[in-house]
Amino acid sequence: MPAWRTYLLTALLRAFQIRLRRYSPTHITPPAADTVRTDSYIVETAAGATPVHIYYPEAAEGQALPVFVNLHGGGFFMGSYADDEGWGRHVAELTPCAVVNIDYHLAPRSRFPFSIFEVRDVLMWLHAQEELLGLNMERFALGGHSAGGNIAASTLLLLRDTGAPMPAVQILDSPILDLATDPREKPSFPGAIPIFVADLFTASYLETGQSADHPYVSPLRAGSLAGLPPTLVFTPEYDSLAQEAFRYAKRLKREGVPAEYRMFPKTLHAFTHVGRKSTAKKAWGLVVSTLQARLL
Repeated sequence: MPAWRTYLLTALLRAFQIRLRRYSPTHITPPAADTVRTDSYIVETAAGATPVHIYYPEAAEGQALPVFVNLHGGGFFMGSYADDEGWGRHVAELTPCAVVNIDYHLAPRSRFPFSIFEVRDVLMWLHAQEELLGLNMERFALGGHSAGGNIAASTLLLLRDTGAPMPAVQILDSPILDLATDPREKPSFPGAIPIFVADLFTASYLETGQSADHPYVSPLRAGSLAGLPPTLVFTPEYDSLAQEAFRYAKRLKREGVPAEYRMFPKTLHAFTHVGRKSTAKKAWGLVVSTLQARLL
């Protein structure tokens, strides 16, 4: 796809997604978390100046808190930290832990590998500043939604391969784990991610000549998944990405990594943010219970 077309289409879809998030009647408003405060920082990373928002539960103030680092979804070229802000505060209040919401740079202005270097650099900053920030980075989790799940899983491979500190658990919601397979060859459902949008995932994220087979692009295709932390993967039932998520969890188990896969019936992609609030709350409750089991 020509570069001008990629930039044009991603800009148009990004503008549409912002309006949809603001005005859609199916958008889910998370439960209020009035006892959670937000501290915001700018962190210098490989991708530039990265906004980082940390949600602290006031009930646990004065403690060095375990940490959940969250990456929003949006197909690499859409979305922002604001998509997960309410839910991040909700998770912080219920767990309780500090939730770090990274507003990572979007494609196509920032492409692979800068996204995973950006997250790595934020993690390094959190480790270096944990005492000042009131965090306990010996007990941290890393997770993400859709494209954020891809970046989280890819960053974990980078951390493993470079000997960097690893999280206690990774949590992936409807992750993109195989960009090398043509979207037309993936399962298709009414209401699934449109093919032309799925094509833009790869076109926006990769430079010309970069291979989608690279394990840091398509974690499902990594030669080995051994040495990764315990993992929770959950997906909606009607999602073209669900099959690769299931295969990823199955591979983790086969290679000695504790892994749990959960499928939420009669749901579509992004069901944690759009659709039935009761189902979304169950999914976020699963995130909370996993954090409690692995971090507290």
